[in-house]
Amino acid sequence: MIISNNLFYLSGSCFSAVNNKSTLGEVYGINTDQGLILIDCGEAISGPAMIRKTLKKFNINSRITHVILSHGHHDHCGGAKELQEAGAKIIVGTGDANYCKQGGPKGTLDDREQSFPPFIPDIEISVDQEMIINGIKFELIMIPGHTSGGMAIRTKIDDKFVLFTGDTLEPDGTFLNKFLFGWEGDPTFNKKAIVNSIIKLTKYKTDMVLSGHGKICLANGTELIYQAAKEVKNTLNI
Repeated sequence: MIISNNLFYLSGSCFSAVNNKSTLGEVYGINTDQGLILIDCGEAISGPAMIRKTLKKFNINSRITHVILSHGHHDHCGGAKELQEAGAKIIVGTGDANYCKQGGPKGTLDDREQSFPPFIPDIEISVDQEMIINGIKFELIMIPGHTSGGMAIRTKIDDKFVLFTGDTLEPDGTFLNKFLFGWEGDPTFNKKAIVNSIIKLTKYKTDMVLSGHGKICLANGTELIYQAAKEVKNTLNI
């Protein structure tokens, strides 16, 4: 899906035969003069292959220079090792770095399903900060709760502010008037932290909200974030 001139939806729910809640994980690409920046990279088996296939369809020949991970879960970071070996720098929240280095969870029943090739992130982010990548300013915003190292990523693309929220905030419903607030199966899942993280996001003006699974918001993103902040406590029964 071509979202705008330099912003692309490369892999995820729309590319899977499995329902809306695809195990692929959404992957977004930002094309720049210096190369392609990915937000997440999908599963180890399917992610990089689907990304390459979609880029070919869109006639994008840019090399992938960076992958910014919204969080460390196999369906969002599983393809990182392959892309890193091809030359991309991997950026992840510090709280999820060990998960990435281990190749998934250890000592759980989900080990086999959630495992992926381990990798050492090139850059770890522990506090909110701005970073210039390929000439574009990114705001990396720590939003723990879904995982301890979850990050939102905000930038301006084609004159629109875009906020990538990973799995911390997923718009849902016919009119994007319902919300999912992260899978509760992660050992570091924290309801109160998610509430604080969603409220924190209301400080950031945005046009689009692009999440880690399912439906995306292409307009009036600020209003959507405010609505999510109103509903998160009730949704998580806090």
